[in-house]
Amino acid sequence: MRPIRWISRYRSGDAETDRRNRAFVDCLNSLIDAAGQREHCQELEDVIAQFSAEAQQLLEAHPADSDLSAASGRRLRALLPLSPHGSAACRQCGLCDLAQAKIAVHLEAPARCLLIQP
Repeated sequence: MRPIRWISRYRSGDAETDRRNRAFVDCLNSLIDAAGQREHCQELEDVIAQFSAEAQQLLEAHPADSDLSAASGRRLRALLPLSPHGSAACRQCGLCDLAQAKIAVHLEAPARCLLIQP
């Protein structure tokens, strides 16, 4: 899975929204990077890929009026707890725990999700 590359057309023109959106993209990319370094189940791969695609579509469709952090927060709440964790295909890789920790911190304080190391 490829990380989301931040490009100038994703800027909204509002410095605070741009900072939050960029921090969220960086946070999501750190999760994608962690997934690339661990053997994990296909279900978690699908969750990360789907969420990444949705985030990128939102940025591309409405960059000037998108608050990715707020829109993603609603979507993230619907994902918790992550269904792959403890499933029959679970490989106990720890990635679900990392993802849920990042998600929880993001929902609490979006910029802080970057402080959790993979």
